[in-house]
Amino acid sequence: MGFLLLFGTASSTDLAKKIGAITKDNKIVVDENMATNVKGLYACGDCTGGLLQIAKAVYEGATAGLSVIKYLKNN
Repeated sequence: MGFLLLFGTASSTDLAKKIGAITKDNKIVVDENMATNVKGLYACGDCTGGLLQIAKAVYEGATAGLSVIKYLKNN
């Protein structure tokens, strides 16, 4: 069991596509927990679209981190 956390670079989107994550307009599609459609794959920051702001990236990074912890505890 593992996980992968992708954040804010163009190559993150390329890697996510190769793994099988859904992308739209060159952005990784995530849910409210920053999870992708691929089990154990999370993304945050610029690679998820929206505002390209540090505050957003920090919030999403914290959300993704907490989601990864929950995922690992349950798997």
